Amino acid sequence: MLLRRIFMTALVLGALAPGINAQLPGRYTRYAQALATLDSLQTAFPEVCRLDTMGYSTRDSLPMLRFKISDNVGIDEDEPAVFYCGGVHADEVLGVEVVMWFVKDFMNRYARQDRQVMNYVDSLEIYCVPFINPEGHTVVEGGDLVWRKDKCDNDSNGVFDIHDGVDNNRNYDLGWNIDQGLRALTPESLEYKGTAPFTQTENVAMAQFAWHYRPLVALDYHSPSYGRSEVAYYPWWWWPSDGGQGASPDEALMYDLCRQYCSRIVNDRGDSTYEARRALVDKGDYKTYFYGNFGTVAFSVEISDTTIQDSTVVDGICIRHLQSQYYLLGRALGPGITGVIRDSVTLEPLEAEVQVLERINPDINPRLSRPDFGRYRRVLTPGTYTLRFLKNGYRAKNVSGVNVTSGGPTVVDMLLPPINPRPVTPELVYPPPETTIYDLLPQFIWQAAMFAQRYQFEMYSDSLLSMPLYLDSTITDTAFVPDLQPNDTLIYWRVRAGNDYGWGQFSNVWRFIFHLASKAEEREPLPGMITLSQNYPNPFNGQTAIAFDIPAGADARLEIYDIGGRLVREFAGFSGGPQSITWDAKDSDGLVLESGLYLYRLKVGNRSLNRKMILLK
Repeated sequence: MLLRRIFMTALVLGALAPGINAQLPGRYTRYAQALATLDSLQTAFPEVCRLDTMGYSTRDSLPMLRFKISDNVGIDEDEPAVFYCGGVHADEVLGVEVVMWFVKDFMNRYARQDRQVMNYVDSLEIYCVPFINPEGHTVVEGGDLVWRKDKCDNDSNGVFDIHDGVDNNRNYDLGWNIDQGLRALTPESLEYKGTAPFTQTENVAMAQFAWHYRPLVALDYHSPSYGRSEVAYYPWWWWPSDGGQGASPDEALMYDLCRQYCSRIVNDRGDSTYEARRALVDKGDYKTYFYGNFGTVAFSVEISDTTIQDSTVVDGICIRHLQSQYYLLGRALGPGITGVIRDSVTLEPLEAEVQVLERINPDINPRLSRPDFGRYRRVLTPGTYTLRFLKNGYRAKNVSGVNVTSGGPTVVDMLLPPINPRPVTPELVYPPPETTIYDLLPQFIWQAAMFAQRYQFEMYSDSLLSMPLYLDSTITDTAFVPDLQPNDTLIYWRVRAGNDYGWGQFSNVWRFIFHLASKAEEREPLPGMITLSQNYPNPFNGQTAIAFDIPAGADARLEIYDIGGRLVREFAGFSGGPQSITWDAKDSDGLVLESGLYLYRLKVGNRSLNRKMILLK
């Protein structure tokens, strides 16, 4: 072991010596420059750009810059995710340039309202990470032009030296155990894989992103420090001697897409294009992880023929990659399958496995739908397929004869029947939303939910449902009066149903205004409650119904005013309890009123409730 370490140390020192204290050419983007550029684009286009972080580097906690482009950039939409990355190997700086050039070109086209780019903004969520390994890049910026890894403190001595660092492109779990070469196992090697998968925070961040967004397309840009140049590797070949099945079940598709991608990149000499090559499952790398877990169209691209090219050719290299990058954006919207998987009883979205029976073998992990939307996506070539939907606790379903055409993805939604169903979502009944209730909290009423054995009632004083007023999960009836007397407040409430197999989904949240009577009001002989509901339909044409509730014996009037404050109609003579009147959009003289906004007011004693309605003709 000692001899091996001495040998590897000498080998690494010999390789490092020429690059130490050299100067990274000024053309190449520094971390601080990338941060400033992406921040300026976010400032210029805040409606579609967002700069945030994937995570933080292992040793220096540098943010892994993540730049999102999408029409509703502040939220996660149910749209295909495309993921372009560079800078995993610190010395391979061309990858950073290609990613940054794409971002700037895309936003320039957006500023010109390019129709193709506008469609991608509306239809995709595009994520760009120029530095998977930001702290390694700062080492290169400092003059060590051959440093490749991050800065993990392998010997825990607090000093950054040649014994440190892990190759982030060998620290994913899928394929990690196969990587048993001397370089992979020796900390001083520039290809050291670490003591276990996911020991590096950069890799953990990448995996968390992948499991959340399930990217449909993912590119990982390199530039060759050894091996072939101007080539894109697609997944995969897994040697049977390493426990695999040989070619991936998507071999034909991945080769064709990679070939199409490469055909759009002219090489540096200008006499040919990039080469598409099948990759091996021989280490825990990016493309193996993304394809193996999600079926992602994942390529690792070796740019040019060296790690740090002459500055005069960098712009041309970046420009020649643009056509291929836009091609994959378009392909993400092309032939394939998609759909939403839901519980057939509760209708909640499910994270379930979707098998394409013509494209499966034991090497790949289950392709799962997203738990937030229940959405699955898979790129496929046109043809006819059989799909199988699986989830523990649910009955499996097959769908045969799924026809994938040359247009957009074929939609196959699925309702999976639970073996032991949880209850459906209750529907709220009373008190109606947006009403005012006086004196006493009412009886809360909801409809019985199928399969329900009990109900959970929740009442809050804020719209975020963070400040509970009352919680009870033991209710067996569909009507309930909380033992509570709050002050004047807005009250938000919801209900869900449960049984021996769990809780169903919560109902919608309704709110009402609770008014605690003042001392003067308490002296008035006016017991009970007053409510005024929103008219229905609203807007209306011809007639609309207005419902309200008043105490018995109350002197009540319902008045309707136009936008100018003129009383146009009045109703009176009501008995106590729930009431409803139908207004025919005529004034007290029988004249049909014009379209517009009207106010209606319920007056009971010295109290009044107001609402608005719209008449449209």
